[in-house]
Amino acid sequence: MSAHDRDPDRPDPPHGNDEEEGGSSEWTDRLVPGYRDATRGHREVPASEVEAHEEALPEPGEHDFEPDVERIHRPLFREPRDPIEGREPAPWWLWAVAAVALFWGGWYLGQHGGRFGSATHLAYAEAETYVESEARESAVEAATDPVQAGMQIYDARCQQCHQPSGLGVPGVFPPLIGAEWVTGPPEVPVLILLNGLRGPIRVGGEPYDGAMPAWRDVLSDVEIAAVATYIRQWGANGAPPVEPERVARLREATAQRRDPWTAEELLEAVETPEIRAAVEGGAAAPAPPGGAPGGSVP
Repeated sequence: MSAHDRDPDRPDPPHGNDEEEGGSSEWTDRLVPGYRDATRGHREVPASEVEAHEEALPEPGEHDFEPDVERIHRPLFREPRDPIEGREPAPWWLWAVAAVALFWGGWYLGQHGGRFGSATHLAYAEAETYVESEARESAVEAATDPVQAGMQIYDARCQQCHQPSGLGVPGVFPPLIGAEWVTGPPEVPVLILLNGLRGPIRVGGEPYDGAMPAWRDVLSDVEIAAVATYIRQWGANGAPPVEPERVARLREATAQRRDPWTAEELLEAVETPEIRAAVEGGAAAPAPPGGAPGGSVP
């Protein structure tokens, strides 16, 4: 490529001597834009200097140290430098969203993050304290007013099967009012409450065949005595109450048993020396009028 080659799209400069006509420096500065030097201090290079440099020829006897390939690629240096990927500034809204998210996260952890201490690792620590408080209040109430406490226990745990009326469901769940298993010896309903009952049984002359859950591990001695007293004095039953001390002795006497009673096993158990000793340790409750002879359950 010759040093005198010019851009065909570029207009020719004015004719005549440049110096006589005022020179072409001003004309060149208007037509050829300047550029920023990317190698030496990033200085602004005027267009006249660019033009003079591109059209310069070596002096006689000098070597041309700028071959054609450099002239060809020189326009590439006029282009602005490409941006470096990954260093673009983040938009302002992204910073705003991040700040709001951090603020909200701190507030949420402060409200729901628990407390520092051993209680944090206990599930429902506050609920556990509430349950213990309620249990203490229930025990005190059962000791002072066993009938009222027994009614509350019955409504919460027994009425689903034996019904709010205490008459049960014919053929499915036996009644409690007028049942000889309830109004007979007090150890019988206590043993049923402690270990449960399963298999066929006759109540009020009607056959039943079902299962009753055990409450040994759920209700305390005071609570079992309260609910037993409630059902024994409910309506027309009129049987004597049951003392918590009697329940505690019967619980201890049957501590090794974990299976529900059958009707036959229950009738045999009340005659065993262990049960008789637990019963005789307290005041014997007389059988209600019209009960089975000797206070036994038929």
